[in-house]
Amino acid sequence: MSVTGRGGLSRRLTRGLVDQAAPGLRWAVAVVLLGVSGLFGGLDTVADPRAETVAAGTPVPGGPWEVTVHEAGVRRELGKLRLQKENDRWLYVIATVRITATESTMPPSDLLVLEGATGLVKPTPAEAALERDGSRLRLLHPEMPERIWFVWEQSGDAPVPTSLTISIEQRTYREDSLGGEWQWMDADEKGDDPPAGRVTVPVKADLTPPSASPSPGAGPSPTAGPSASARPRPSVNPKPSRSPSAGPTQ
Repeated sequence: MSVTGRGGLSRRLTRGLVDQAAPGLRWAVAVVLLGVSGLFGGLDTVADPRAETVAAGTPVPGGPWEVTVHEAGVRRELGKLRLQKENDRWLYVIATVRITATESTMPPSDLLVLEGATGLVKPTPAEAALERDGSRLRLLHPEMPERIWFVWEQSGDAPVPTSLTISIEQRTYREDSLGGEWQWMDADEKGDDPPAGRVTVPVKADLTPPSASPSPGAGPSPTAGPSASARPRPSVNPKPSRSPSAGPTQ
């Protein structure tokens, strides 16, 4: 949220004018400014315009990165990932992250925050992996966008969402009040920054029950068919053209 007056007078501007006044006049300046702002409704709290909700496929700039959310879905199985509980499910979001800063950056664990999803085992993703090879998300490099799977575990007792609103974290390039260095940080030192934007997407549900593992001796002999290692495994990527190895790995 940002704080502005209806007449365009912000708290930041007020603080700046007070700081520039002579010490003996600061109280007088503050009183005058508060009186003027009161004529226009005071310093009202309004929605930050940067936190608008956009459609899937719309790039959202967040300071050192730009995030484009493509789709979301829910599955019982997802590559080699293992659920903590058998009845849980995987909730995933596919997004492209492009680093717009000049230095390589590791996105924070809360880069994407799910709204409208209950029963998450953790608020941050259990896994974040590159779609192209299934490797875990590490440093991302400037102007080298990556399509990434962000995966959360959701309790099987929670309702399956039909849509999700995904808020995207942001950073501001500012001077560190402690060390004096300029770096990408929260704009608010308390960490209460609004999101850079929100994206609402429908959720694709594929809740096919997990494949049952045959008990020892109940299945065909090794010579009767392909070995276990040769059997196709579920792919994390819903696109048929992708290799099964393209999903997240642990």
